[in-house]
Amino acid sequence: MKLLVSLHDVTPFHLPRLQKAEALCVALGVDKISFLLIPDYHSLGRSDLSPDFVAWCRRDRAFDVEWFLHGYTHADEAPASVALTPRDRFRRRFLTGSEGEFLPLEAIDQQRRIQDGLAVFRQCLRSDPTGFVAPAWLFNRHLFSILRDSSLHYTEDHSRLFSVATGKSLRSPVITWATRSWLRKHGSAIAAPLLTRHWHNEDILRVAMHPFDFDHPETVDSIRENLARLMSKREMLFTSELDFGNAL
Repeated sequence: MKLLVSLHDVTPFHLPRLQKAEALCVALGVDKISFLLIPDYHSLGRSDLSPDFVAWCRRDRAFDVEWFLHGYTHADEAPASVALTPRDRFRRRFLTGSEGEFLPLEAIDQQRRIQDGLAVFRQCLRSDPTGFVAPAWLFNRHLFSILRDSSLHYTEDHSRLFSVATGKSLRSPVITWATRSWLRKHGSAIAAPLLTRHWHNEDILRVAMHPFDFDHPETVDSIRENLARLMSKREMLFTSELDFGNAL
């Protein structure tokens, strides 16, 4: 059985938190992790214009990294009146705190942000990302054709991993933590081990960490305990190493 580990919201704004996350991964012996880079987090400044951050991106590590593009600003700036399906209105309101950048965007805006994001990414890493992950895992029907045109190979949502070229997907539930409120913080710490047990027969599981997790010692303890438990039973892989050939 397989385990995919990711660190979201990789941006200069979070650099001290990212360093804490790295230290935890080294201590646990993580050997493969995906980093999700935001080009201009909440429009606070482009990632490639921070020399310290660029140096951090390019430095050698004790583990291997597969890099993904992660939106452009990671902020939903569209007007509340934008036309959405009832399902997408629900997801926009309840599944994220104004972070679902790509869910309300028309195709032309998505394409522009991805192209601008790729330019920033290349300045930071001197390479192209393996794929794209929409902020909060929320996107609409336009995304896949834009990813294909941009030569981005993989994406994902809350429950599945996708090969962009073939459209095939693999079931892969994700265990993550939330810290936006007292209830979310303690609820996710309770939910994580329950989900680990509930999904113990799943062939592919994901663990997704976020920088704000590392402001909360109780959340860090929960990540450490659950990630160590999963690592003892599963093989760590990258998305690009998975076999989509027989996927649905």
